[in-house]
Amino acid sequence: MFRDKKTETKHGIRAGLVGILVNILLFAGKIAVGLISSSITIVADAINNLADASSSVVTVIGFKLSARPADEEHPFGHERIEQICALLIAIIVLAVGVLLGKSSIEKIITPEPITVSIATYIVLALGIVGKLGLMFFLRIYGKKIDSDSLIASSADARNDSISTTAVLISTIVIGTTGVNIDGYMGLAVSIFIVISAIIMFKEIMSPLLGEKADKEFTMAVRKKILAHEKILGIHDLVIHQYGKTAFVTVHAEIDAKDDFIACHDVIDNIEREFMVEGVHLSIHMDPIETDNPEVEEHKIRAIKALASIDEDLHLHDFRIVKGDTHTNILFDVVVPYEKKITLKEIHEALNKEYENDETQYFFVLALDREFA
Repeated sequence: MFRDKKTETKHGIRAGLVGILVNILLFAGKIAVGLISSSITIVADAINNLADASSSVVTVIGFKLSARPADEEHPFGHERIEQICALLIAIIVLAVGVLLGKSSIEKIITPEPITVSIATYIVLALGIVGKLGLMFFLRIYGKKIDSDSLIASSADARNDSISTTAVLISTIVIGTTGVNIDGYMGLAVSIFIVISAIIMFKEIMSPLLGEKADKEFTMAVRKKILAHEKILGIHDLVIHQYGKTAFVTVHAEIDAKDDFIACHDVIDNIEREFMVEGVHLSIHMDPIETDNPEVEEHKIRAIKALASIDEDLHLHDFRIVKGDTHTNILFDVVVPYEKKITLKEIHEALNKEYENDETQYFFVLALDREFA
């Protein structure tokens, strides 16, 4: 879970600078060939490379800004700037796709003769190789530092290699048959770019909106907390991320008869362990009865009632409070998001389970969700 932010920033900036260099070189070669041959598809492909160079500039700026430490106005840091930059990259890609589509339609309506030379083939072939190399480079760095913007740029480089391949095929067809499919191929490439941009939007917006934490990270958090002897169980685990910095809250169950001072010391130690690894953890200490047979009996009956509705339902914070005329049974029910189960249904199942009891029971329930 430990992260070296300085190394991540250095790798991110280095990857962005390589992206700028590669895309500027490809733009220069393609724009020259495109203007000489009067090919809208090649010119559009060149402009796409220029847009990619701009995206790489955004990436570099994003890594520089996201590395800034937390301040009074932004106590959670500035790491989400990198995700915003990834969103800007997707916007640039979408704009390029739309503009290319417009130019291609104009080219279909008013076609112009295309001049094809050996230099055209060479530049386009180098463009494909260059983009494939950049794709693998950005993907390796993106996964190494878990960077949304680098992974988005890697996907864009892959799309560019595909679109340049389409441009090369178009050029070969024109050069060998004389059939001018320049505008049609340009339109096909533009549609591909727009679809890719929409997919990028979806992937980038999800973490910005606040998605469920990575399963592997969640399991690591659970395992690390439960490794401590006095922690009997955990629930209400919430993992929220600002960029790649995690803020975690959880309820940790301890034996109600245990020494509270000793338990609190354990809680403090766990929080410090996580902080060393760059994870901000806050634990609520939740005392539970572990040797009360009556509580255990009612808990088993409640679990049985829940299972009669759905096996995926589970509970926590179970306790009973006895009164002169009735007994309250209180607990939280965790209902998965995809289940359309109401508290009314749960109350009905519990009432059915207890309908033959002489004691009157009231059920005080709270509907809960899993955030991690």
